[in-house]
Amino acid sequence: MSEKIIKSLALIIFILAASAGLVAIFFSHFPDHTKTQKKDVNTIAEENPDTDSYEKSLSKILNQEAPIKKLDLQIMENRENELVFQASIDDFIDSYNGYYWKDKEVRYLLPSLEWNAYLYDKAVHSAYETCCYIFSKDEEILPFPTITVYAPSNGDFIQEITVNFDDHSYMDSLYDIYEEMCFYTLKVFFPDLPDETLINLYTTLNQLAYENVTTIKYTSESVPCALYYRGNIGVYPYFALGECVHMCIIPITQEYLDELQRKGTAIFPI
Repeated sequence: MSEKIIKSLALIIFILAASAGLVAIFFSHFPDHTKTQKKDVNTIAEENPDTDSYEKSLSKILNQEAPIKKLDLQIMENRENELVFQASIDDFIDSYNGYYWKDKEVRYLLPSLEWNAYLYDKAVHSAYETCCYIFSKDEEILPFPTITVYAPSNGDFIQEITVNFDDHSYMDSLYDIYEEMCFYTLKVFFPDLPDETLINLYTTLNQLAYENVTTIKYTSESVPCALYYRGNIGVYPYFALGECVHMCIIPITQEYLDELQRKGTAIFPI
């Protein structure tokens, strides 16, 4: 092979390598679309006022007026030994946003399609396949408080809702947001209770969580230290080492209350 041909091949290889490097650099700096669309959309719109983007459409959604929607929270047995509220994740979102809009004139929760979703073989309150939906207002801040909705894979119902706070990265500002999320979540389930009662309720629950830290992870084997109930709605705290503080809301029956009481859970009416 002549020296000229060898030099030509070397030049081609160099060009291809350089091109590959540029492609690698491009993709290494290309934003993760999932993370971007989960970012606080109001912030994105402010940072990119001239960008006709997906994020701006989400900002528009959050600024749409949200009427108050009171839910009919009847319960049923969806699958054997699996209690659910006869309301969907979208019902919960609409109701939460209605109360939030009344006070703030903006929505807080994005539509359920924008939540992170996972499918599990079972859940804390179900031995069956369960969908787990998680919402964070700002995923760029890892310890930002979240809301989780558990739903059966075979129906549009709610098994459980938890509001979650990562105490291991404690900041007063994030804890304030967590308490606010607790308030509006409770407002959805107990809309006729005075605000002061709701504040006292989540304050008591969170205090109990910190006073009863356990080494037992939050699973179907978990036994809450206390449960407060009104009608067929139960609320309890849970905080295991290495996990988040949880304020949990579930459908309950008298039979389930009796079972928890036998296991050592303190039961209180709201």
